[in-house]
Amino acid sequence: MSVSLYDAKYEELRSLLRSLRLEAGLTQAQLASALRVGQSYISKIERGENFLDVLLFASWCSACGVKAGSTLDKFLGTKIRQTPVRAH
Repeated sequence: MSVSLYDAKYEELRSLLRSLRLEAGLTQAQLASALRVGQSYISKIERGENFLDVLLFASWCSACGVKAGSTLDKFLGTKIRQTPVRAH
């Protein structure tokens, strides 16, 4: 199954990540420094040009002062309620 970076779920995740960064009062450059990546990498994630792996997600959340597990639960909880369960 091919997954697009422009899928609605990824757009919502990117929006959440950007919101976390902004609520923490961090610029892309400050977050990039905390994560030891380039600012352009953060920009590409937020614009949908790069995927984000689970380790970077956890680090992103930590740098923004939130717990990755709680953030993921909140994000997935919303998705689970909105996504009908299909029988296989």
